[in-house]
Amino acid sequence: MSLDDSTAPETVDSPAGADHRSGLAGNVPLLAGLALLLVVGVIAFFTLGGDDDSAAADCVSEKVTLTTAPAMELLVKEAVKDVNADEPCIDIQVSTGSVKDVVALLADPNAELPEIWIPDSPTWKGQLTAAGWTGTEIAAVLAQTPVGLIGGPAAKAPSSWSAALGNGSLAMADPSAEGASALALLAPYAEMKQTGETPQSIEEKTVPVAQTYGERAVAGGSTETDLSTISASSTQLVPATENAYLAARRGNDQINMVAPATGVPMLQYPLIDVNRGSMDVLASGGDLSARVGRAMTRWFTSSAGVAAIEAAELRGPDGAPLPNGIGLGDTKVLEKVAQKTTDDTLRQWRVLSVPSSILAVVDLSGSMKTAIGDTTRIQLAVQASQVALDAFPAQARIGIWGFSKNRGEGGVSYEEYASLDRLDADAGDAGSHGEVVRSEAAKLVGRVRGGTGVMDTTLAAYKHAQEKWDPAWFNSVVIFTDGASDDSSSLSLDSLVNQLKTIRDPAKPVKVIIIGISEDADTGELEQIAAATGGKNYLVNNPNEILGVLASALLNR
Repeated sequence: MSLDDSTAPETVDSPAGADHRSGLAGNVPLLAGLALLLVVGVIAFFTLGGDDDSAAADCVSEKVTLTTAPAMELLVKEAVKDVNADEPCIDIQVSTGSVKDVVALLADPNAELPEIWIPDSPTWKGQLTAAGWTGTEIAAVLAQTPVGLIGGPAAKAPSSWSAALGNGSLAMADPSAEGASALALLAPYAEMKQTGETPQSIEEKTVPVAQTYGERAVAGGSTETDLSTISASSTQLVPATENAYLAARRGNDQINMVAPATGVPMLQYPLIDVNRGSMDVLASGGDLSARVGRAMTRWFTSSAGVAAIEAAELRGPDGAPLPNGIGLGDTKVLEKVAQKTTDDTLRQWRVLSVPSSILAVVDLSGSMKTAIGDTTRIQLAVQASQVALDAFPAQARIGIWGFSKNRGEGGVSYEEYASLDRLDADAGDAGSHGEVVRSEAAKLVGRVRGGTGVMDTTLAAYKHAQEKWDPAWFNSVVIFTDGASDDSSSLSLDSLVNQLKTIRDPAKPVKVIIIGISEDADTGELEQIAAATGGKNYLVNNPNEILGVLASALLNR
C-alpha cells in the first residue's frame, strides 16, 4: 500500500470531533472579518442616523418666516417642501395675509415680522416705505393673474376703466387690502392715452365711488370682495382677478367676467426680502432669508413649478393665457403705472373715502340774478349743488343756508333751510332729509334779494359746523358767492379772519371752502377767509366743474 493510500483512509475515518475542531481553526480569519463589519455597521447607523428624521434632529434648526398672499399659499407650500428637501435644517414658517395685514404687523413693534413676503398688490412698496421699512425684490414675478370686472350673466364690458369708474356701476373693495381693487383705481391712469382722460378728470370720477365706499366702511359693512353674493340680477361690476373668478365660478354659476376694451391690468406676485436696512438684514439673518427666497424662485421656474402654477389657474411670468380658453383668454394687457402714481392714487383714495359733512351756504343777494350765458349765477349755484348731491351717498351730512343782508330773524344775514343732517335721516312727512335738501335747493332761485352779507354769515356758519363736528366726517362749510360783502353793518374782513383764527380748533378741524360764482368774485377777500381755516377758494363757471372742486377740496385736508 502506498503512502498516499495509507493516508487517505486515515483522513476519512477520523472521528467527527477531530474534523469540527480542524474546521473552526481554519476559518478564524473569516469570522473575525464578519464580526468587524457588523460592529462598524452598527456604529455607523447610530452615528449617521438611520433615517432623515434622525439627521434633522441632529442639526441646529434656523427659522425663516414667510407671509404670502392667500392665492399663492398652496404653491408656496410646495416650493417650501422642495427647498426643505435640500435644506432640512431650515424651518420655513408660512402664513397668509393681505398687504394690509402685513403693514399692520410692520407698525407693531412687538409683532414677529415676515422676512420673506409675497404680496398681492402693486401698493406694497409704498405701504412698506410708509411704515419705515424697505424690501428687496428677489423675484419680480413668481406668478400673475389679470384683473377684470365681475357681474351677473348680463354684465357688459365697459368701454374703459374710466367709464366704469364714472358710470356708478363699480363696487370697490378696500384697495389698501385687495390688489384687484387697487388695480381698478390705477387702470384709468394706465389707459389715458387711449381715453383722453386727465388725472383731474379721473379724480372727479373717483369722488362718488370713494364716498360710497366710505359710507359702507363707516357703517360697518363689508369692505372685502365676496363673489358668492353676486346674483343674476346684479347690475354692479366688481374688480376681481381671473384666478378668483374661476374659483368662485365653481360655486356661483351666475357670475360673468368682462374686460374693458382698453385692456386689463395684471396682478403680479413678487417675492420680497423684507428689511429695515443693511445692518438689520445681517442682524436678523437676512442672508439666510435671501438664500431661501432664491431657492424658492428656482422652484417656481422649474418644470414642477411651472406645472403647479398652471394647475393653480395662475399665469406664469410670461403672462401666457390659461389653456383651453378659460378666464379672460388672450386679452390686451395694460402697461404698469409709475410707482408715484400708485402711491398718490392710494393716498387720494384714503382721503376721498372719508364721509363728508357739508354745510352749504348760498349767496342770495340781488347780484346772483346776473346772467352767465344762458343761465344766471344763482341757477349755476343751484345746478352745481345738485351735481354735488348726486356724488354723495346717503350717509353724507348736508345742510343748506342762504344769506343776504337782513335775511333771517332779528336782522341776521343768514337763514337755515335744511339742517345739517344725514341724507338718509327720516324727515317725517317730507320723506328723507335728502329729499328736503333737494327741495330746498330748488327753491333758492326764488329767494334772491338784498345785499351780500358774507362776513357775519361765514362766522355763524363756522361756529355752527364746529358745534355739529363729528370725527367720522370731513367737516366743512362750503360758501357759494359771486363777490365780497357790501353790508357795511357786518364784520370787517380783518375782524372775521382774526376771529376764525382764534376759534379754529386743530383737534376738531372745520374748513371753509369758498366757491366763487363768475369772474366777479373777489378772490382776494375770499382767499383770506378760506385760508384762515386751512381751506381754499375756487372759481366755477360750469356746474360740472363742481366735482373737480370737491375732489380738490377733499384732497386739501
